[in-house]
Amino acid sequence: MTGGAGAGDIAAAQTAQYPYPPVSLNGAPVPVAQLPVYTPTGTIATLPAPTYTNVKGSPIPAPGNGWFNANDNTPAPTTIPGCAYPDPWDALTAAVPAGCGAGGAAADPVITPPPAAARR
Repeated sequence: MTGGAGAGDIAAAQTAQYPYPPVSLNGAPVPVAQLPVYTPTGTIATLPAPTYTNVKGSPIPAPGNGWFNANDNTPAPTTIPGCAYPDPWDALTAAVPAGCGAGGAAADPVITPPPAAARR
């Protein structure tokens, strides 16, 4: 069942029992800190709203833009420039690349304000 009081709430006991990111993964060839990570600085992917036509073949305007919550504006995960990633569709026997894990050389992203406009 979904919805109702408490829907979507995660109890503190559950977050302690199942931390994210996890500290270990069964079957991982290296510690979690050495697995490749992504940075949350990508463009948000918004799916287009469906298009409909009336009986005369004229388009019916669809409300909205395909994004339900305008306040949900956290950037999407994306690859870190300069890091090598295994093929996401065939990585069962891929070697784990070095240097781009949570404990590797890549620093956490920092979102900074845009630079001020230059005066002329």
